[in-house]
Amino acid sequence: MSLTRLSTAVIAGTAGLALLAGCQGGTGEAASSSSSETRTVTDATGAEVEVPANPEAVATLHYAATETLMDLDAPPVAQGAYQEPAVPEEWVDELGDIPVAAQQEPDLEKLAEAEPDLILSPNVYDSEMIEQLEEIAPVYQFTLRGGERGDWKQRVGEVADAVNKADELDELDDEFEARQKELADQYSDVTEGTTIGVASSFEENSAYLWGSENMLGTILTPLGFDWSADEDAMVEKYGNADQEGNKSGKAEPEAQISLEVLDKSLSDADVIFVDSDLRGDYDKLTEALLDSAVFKDLPAVKAGHVYPIGKATIAGYADAEYGLDMAEQAIKDYQKD
Repeated sequence: MSLTRLSTAVIAGTAGLALLAGCQGGTGEAASSSSSETRTVTDATGAEVEVPANPEAVATLHYAATETLMDLDAPPVAQGAYQEPAVPEEWVDELGDIPVAAQQEPDLEKLAEAEPDLILSPNVYDSEMIEQLEEIAPVYQFTLRGGERGDWKQRVGEVADAVNKADELDELDDEFEARQKELADQYSDVTEGTTIGVASSFEENSAYLWGSENMLGTILTPLGFDWSADEDAMVEKYGNADQEGNKSGKAEPEAQISLEVLDKSLSDADVIFVDSDLRGDYDKLTEALLDSAVFKDLPAVKAGHVYPIGKATIAGYADAEYGLDMAEQAIKDYQKD
């Protein structure tokens, strides 16, 4: 049975159950009336999508949307896959009870079984997949890849808008920016004039660079740091619009490089932050990068100024707050020298 026929069969079954439940009492009619209210929003692809005015059963196909819903205290009914160390420890049990309905591709059967009234999809699937998803529920595509990838607040705002919780998001953002200002004021004698860079690794014998216009740039630069000009130059040189999942045609402010040119990428950095999980630990590829001779020969590494920073791919305010926590720890350690 094809995915389309399978999803249609599941949808029909769940729709029949919903109809039966609606006939069993007077509350069903009131609930139906409430859920029928809609609003029209424009998603990241420019499509106008009619969504429930106040969705009550949202499914996400990527953790980048899941985290924002968790930040907003509105957990999804189904979710994209995630790695446990990459989520806040206090969320582990709750997320573990939510069905996973997407790995690399959505599982249409599991998704339909969750009976979502709205699906939040990253902007990486082809039109055929989106059409299949729309058989289950309205689909809002948010920015995951593309030239605007570095603006994580835009993506978070898209998700909040889709579920009609923009006001709650404003409160989170005010708190976050207040903490950035507090850290900038408190540690200005350390951060001003200090040059930083960020590195990670996703393939053997390579490094991944994050330019100042990427997600961590919006978190760390307001603290008063200067960004590595070497890193920005290498990102501009090696970044391209063909990186995985990017359909925008615009180069993203990040780049994968050979270890052979790493010495030209971060030599001007006083401090190097390294992509980690939310426990401050590195994966095997990143550990291999840190153990490489070329990385160990960088000035910041020789000086002992290498620190975990949390996730370079910020999914929401939980990630961003963790990044500030790790930055403050690093600042305190760097201050001692």
